[in-house]
Amino acid sequence: MWFRHFILLFIAIAIAEVYVLIGVGGLIGTGPTIALIILTGVIGVNMLKGQGISVFARFQEKLATGQAPAEEMVEGVLLVVSGAFLITPGFLTDTLGFLWLIPQSRDWFAKKLIKLGWFKSVKTGGFNAQSSQNPFESQQPKQQDDGVIEGEYERKD
Repeated sequence: MWFRHFILLFIAIAIAEVYVLIGVGGLIGTGPTIALIILTGVIGVNMLKGQGISVFARFQEKLATGQAPAEEMVEGVLLVVSGAFLITPGFLTDTLGFLWLIPQSRDWFAKKLIKLGWFKSVKTGGFNAQSSQNPFESQQPKQQDDGVIEGEYERKD
């Protein structure tokens, strides 16, 4: 069901982009329109690099302190989509792409998407800020050492 909505949204965005491109091309001409598309792509990709490094650093900080980096993961997804929008020719997708490059608006979108349930969080036992356990270790109880050593032997006389 969601795939059908995605396809319809994809088609609607493509039609809107063509409409805006024709309108801008009619106002400023074909050459300047193409130059603007290339310029927004170049600027956007350079900005994306810096923002990606920033989000990845926060992701690592949260992991190091034992916190779940849920927001940072959603922001990473938004940055990937933002990058795709910025290299796609068009002004509407560039606008949304640049909007997600701004840390405050990306943070707002990430929180909203989590709140709406687009991204589900997975709770694991013992994974919180106060926990001293490694969240990636097995959560099975450790066996008590009863002094028994298991193994095979062969008696030679």
